[in-house]
Amino acid sequence: MRLPPDWRWAFLVVAICAVMSAIMRISIDSFAVFLLPLSHEFSWARSEAVSIYGLSMFSFGLGCLLAGRLIDRFGPRWTYSAGLAAIATVFLNVSNFHSLWQFVLSFGVVVGASAALIGMVSHAVLLSRWFRENLTFAISITFAASGLGMLAGAPLLQLLVNANGWRAAYTDLGFVIAGLAVFMPMLPWKRLQSRTGETPQRLRRQTGNSFWSNFHHVLADKGLVALFVIQFLTGISMFSLNPQIVAFFVEQGFDPVRSALAFGAAGIAGSIGVVGFGWLADQRGRQIAMTLSYMMTVGGFATLLAVLANPAWGLVILFVIVYGPTFGSRGPIINAMVPAMVGRGPGLGVKVGFVQLGMGLGAAVGSTTGGWLRDTSGYHGVIWLSMISGIAALILYWSIKSIRDL
Repeated sequence: MRLPPDWRWAFLVVAICAVMSAIMRISIDSFAVFLLPLSHEFSWARSEAVSIYGLSMFSFGLGCLLAGRLIDRFGPRWTYSAGLAAIATVFLNVSNFHSLWQFVLSFGVVVGASAALIGMVSHAVLLSRWFRENLTFAISITFAASGLGMLAGAPLLQLLVNANGWRAAYTDLGFVIAGLAVFMPMLPWKRLQSRTGETPQRLRRQTGNSFWSNFHHVLADKGLVALFVIQFLTGISMFSLNPQIVAFFVEQGFDPVRSALAFGAAGIAGSIGVVGFGWLADQRGRQIAMTLSYMMTVGGFATLLAVLANPAWGLVILFVIVYGPTFGSRGPIINAMVPAMVGRGPGLGVKVGFVQLGMGLGAAVGSTTGGWLRDTSGYHGVIWLSMISGIAALILYWSIKSIRDL
């Protein structure tokens, strides 16, 4: 990997993005650990419970556009700080929630949109100012941290739920995130924001066009629209089952803590896979990395069909090995395609945010539809929806030459 001249600052930027990536993933995907306790206490149907996650992903998608504009305008200090503060506020007040609408509003809207502020849009824009040839790999490193966060976070949260209940577990998580929210503005952001030492004021002058002007140009760019649709289909594929995965294993007869551990292990496998696929994309081409990752995703879902027929722990391990490395593997590759396609000039945040909006909307549709399918026809329909959507995303990627040849 070719290091930037100020490599110590570059490494610190990567580390900050990695921590934010881990918190973002835990804030949203830990819902898989809380799904059954919440459903049992409030007597929610699976479709009702998963609708909270679906709305959070919809809000996350819209929040990506907001994050793009805010980081273009104000820089990462305020996007990161605001996102952490809002998430911490929700988690610290969860003990007062007693109705579905409270979860829908707080988790579905506030946490979803706030997670976007500390997510990949901000990372991609910030890292693109430090890395050139190896941008995909740099983004992959930060994204990999999300898997490490889930490896530690999922089983730990499950143990806290078992010991003290889901309300206390959410409160403990809220205190951790609140501490980060207080610390984040203290970092030397004027130096971290760009390797050229540009200040937030200078960057604001560079943004030039208004949000709506930039967004109009985005919609007119066929390449960006194609990436949006690929992300949308990928979101359906990955999130139709992902928020239900712990519940899926438990309902097949596996121990809850072991089920959460398998979910966390898939997260660490995702960390390894994100870095591996990022390296593969930079060194051997994006075509190979994209194709292999989609094939492994579909193969992993096929393994879950075998789990339904024969609930053996060995098949769960096989699922983690085959599917785990592909979770999130396309995100860094596709996010690195955006500056390769449109350059690193003004409005990059809005353009990256638009592409990420596709993922958020796809995840919202996938998770909501997945919950409904589980209630009406069981898990077979959910798994087939995931497989077909993944195949469709890969076909679309290969069908568009301007995307395929980036």
